[in-house]
Order: sequence, then C-alpha cells, then structure tokens
Amino acid sequence: MPKQGSREGSRGKRRGVLVLSLILLVWNVLASAGRVASGVFTPAIARIDGSSVLRPVPDNEAVLHFAESPRSGPLTIRQKYLLGKRIDINLASLAEISDLPGISDTVAAALVKERDRLGRFRSPEDLLGVKGIKAKRLQKILPFLANMPNN
Repeated sequence: MPKQGSREGSRGKRRGVLVLSLILLVWNVLASAGRVASGVFTPAIARIDGSSVLRPVPDNEAVLHFAESPRSGPLTIRQKYLLGKRIDINLASLAEISDLPGISDTVAAALVKERDRLGRFRSPEDLLGVKGIKAKRLQKILPFLANMPNN
C-alpha cells in the first residue's frame, strides 16, 4: 500500500483528474457539435403537393435581436457590440440607452429629454450637454454608438 504523499498515490490522483478532464472535454465537444448541427441542418418544410422547401434564413439583425447566450439568456449590449450591433442614439429607446456601459436610468432619461429638445444629436460633443455625461463617460460609450462620427 502506498504511503500518503508518495509518488504512487499522487500518480493515481493525476490519472483520475486526467480521466475526469477527458470525459468533460468529450462531453463539451459533443454538446457543442449537437448545437451546431441543429442550427446548420434546418429541416425542410413540406408543401401540400409533396415538394419540400427550406425555411428562409433570418437576416443578421433578426438573429442578433433573438439571440441568447447559452449560459445567461439574452445577449448583453457588450455581446451584441462584439457581434457588430450598434445603437443609434437618436432612435434608441430609454431601455436600450440605459444598457450602455456607465449609463444609469437617470442619465438615460436625461439623454432622451435632451434628444427630444434638440431634435437629434449631430455629433458626440452634443452628448456632453447632457447632465451626467462627461468626457470620460462619453469615451466609454462611443464605441457602442452607430451613426456618430469619430467612433
């Protein structure tokens, strides 16, 4: 029987950890492959006359709108940003604006109020006139904004 702390005992532990890691790896690969396969191979819709037609693939905007993260549910604004989605500050709702990093509901409401007063924001510097938005916060949200120069 191996002594505690000996090489024989630790080899068995290492093998156990290795086997467990291998099982988890295979499990994740199979789960990912199943998810990819279900998205790639869309079933055909049968018509009354017997012919089949594939379902239309939704456009990118619809995919972004309905996309969900497998772990946390709906995508965050940062995840949408990584997928190429930007917010038009002149058309965005209060909820969309408050999802921007560093923007609270109060600042979002002030932003909407200022937008309604001005008609629309023409440049990023216009946002500096909103109470609660300073240069540092503007630099933080600028990459998330569409149709704004210098972002």
